[in-house]
Amino acid sequence: MGSVRIGLSQFFSITLLFELGTALVVNLGVLSGKDAWISILLGGLAGILVFLGYAYLYWKHPDLTFAGYTTKILGKAVGIPVSIAYIILYLNLAARDMRDGSTMLAMATMHHTPLFILSTLMILSAAYVLHKGIEVLTRTSLVFLLIVLLIGVFSTIMLMLSGSINLNRLLPVMETGIQPVIESVVRQNYMFPFGEMVCFTMLMPYLSNVRKGPWVIMGAMATAALLLSFTMALNIAVLGADIAQRSPLPLMPAISKISISDFIQRVDIFVVMVLIIGVFFKMSVFFAAALIGISEVFKLPYRKMLYPAALLILLISMLDARSFIEHLNEGGKLLYTIYPFYMLAVPGVLILITAVKGHFSERRPG
Repeated sequence: MGSVRIGLSQFFSITLLFELGTALVVNLGVLSGKDAWISILLGGLAGILVFLGYAYLYWKHPDLTFAGYTTKILGKAVGIPVSIAYIILYLNLAARDMRDGSTMLAMATMHHTPLFILSTLMILSAAYVLHKGIEVLTRTSLVFLLIVLLIGVFSTIMLMLSGSINLNRLLPVMETGIQPVIESVVRQNYMFPFGEMVCFTMLMPYLSNVRKGPWVIMGAMATAALLLSFTMALNIAVLGADIAQRSPLPLMPAISKISISDFIQRVDIFVVMVLIIGVFFKMSVFFAAALIGISEVFKLPYRKMLYPAALLILLISMLDARSFIEHLNEGGKLLYTIYPFYMLAVPGVLILITAVKGHFSERRPG
């Protein structure tokens, strides 16, 4: 995989689809009520600042993955166990996203289809694409990003024409103060989906442009924050804050409000399409990050571990929780308990050590 080089436009599209993922259809920022769109913007800003730390490590070690420079900085005795912990994290996140997608798909349309069948189809499709190579996944993302954006533009125009949007539902802004917004950012929005960009530290060595690559990724993150904020504001303007908060998939009832002269109706199938696309690419990126880590740490061929890792993701997904409510509650707790250790603490230590070493190595020649 060392000869793989991924273009900036491909990295932009895969980043944007990864960030949209399931976040586009769920009630993101629900803790701040009608101000959810503000908390998403602030969460996106915080996520970009965190990613600047990942970019710093990448610029210092452009040819190494996270597992590679972690071992180099901390030594093999500490670096390898830390890298293995991140591999477990990526496998778990891939499994959780697959559980999200299969459950939401069953809730939306395929009510009588077993989750195991839906999950198996998802992981097999991801394994097939990754077997062809990560560059194939990124090239594919260009096509599907265009589809998602066209669906978004069409749905917004149809909602405007059907007269379903009431901007007064967004007012007054910050009626209960800024505290609920800050709480939403801390407990959810900066970590989901923006903090999850830590997995891109495994993919960034394949960037075709070392200097511009991280800035393109941050541009995609900013674009995702704007799109997610707009989508949540649209959901609230159509449904109202109370209904949007209670609905697990607020985009579905919002889009179902489209009705123009009894001619254009029942376009909520578009939400299902967006859900499938988002889950596929987000799960595939986590899957790819785990495979790259396994290949580097254990010196095993990339494709040799593809289907064993796929089976492991499927098993974790099925055993993750007994119900979707339990799954969501567990995920909510992980966002502000376990994940900050992986996405803030460990990278922070690596940045500090790298900066200190760089400072003294620069002073020594003089």
